[in-house]
Amino acid sequence: MSLTAQIGSTESSFKLSQKIVSALAEKFSFKFEDGWNVVSTRTLENIQKRLKRDKRRANPTSSIKHPRTAFSFFTQKQRPVSQAAHPQATFGELSRFVSEAWKALTPVQMADFKALETADKERYQVERTSVLAALAAAPASTEAAPAAEVSEPTKEKKVRKAKSAEAAPAPVATEAAPVAAAPAKKAKVAKAAATEAVVPAAAPVEAAAPAKKAKTPKAVAAPVEAAVVAPVVEAAPKAAKAPSAKAKAVKA
Repeated sequence: MSLTAQIGSTESSFKLSQKIVSALAEKFSFKFEDGWNVVSTRTLENIQKRLKRDKRRANPTSSIKHPRTAFSFFTQKQRPVSQAAHPQATFGELSRFVSEAWKALTPVQMADFKALETADKERYQVERTSVLAALAAAPASTEAAPAAEVSEPTKEKKVRKAKSAEAAPAPVATEAAPVAAAPAKKAKVAKAAATEAVVPAAAPVEAAAPAKKAKTPKAVAAPVEAAVVAPVVEAAPKAAKAPSAKAKAVKA
């Protein structure tokens, strides 16, 4: 923000700037206008008009037409008459003629214009009261609006919590499926190892058997027993033939 804008922003800053420039002008012996032109590009009159305009806009009752006086109503009626009687009169002369005519009125004639003044004052008070009442009711409505806006997110949070509670069991079921499938893969690997080496793999087969009980426990046990018994039966005749050969040698 420029220095000129800061000086004309508020009435207090404008008055303070005037005092500072006046004090410096007295101290260093220069003209006030020269010092003011250094600190601001706007004249005093321009800044004063702008501050008055801003103040009028900020006033909520500025839109209401101010009440007129009895002399104002009389001037509105008498000025065209005086202008017709004195066509060559200037603005100041017309104002003087109107003032003389106002002073020449009788009390009865003046009472009519006083009645108009009283009625206009009542009109101003009614309009001013209505405007102030509307401004007093406006903050209540603006405060109520955020409350309604806050209530909606709370409802959405409750709905989201309910949906998350309903959807919670689904991930548990999906995680349980891979855990149950892992032992089945191990059982297959153990089964393949058992087919290559029957006797050493007997222990892992027994450990993996409980995992297969839920599906087909008998089907898994049957091949293992057959594979274990078969080598034993083949080895028995070989052991029986060896002693008979030695016995023949002894006899011979």
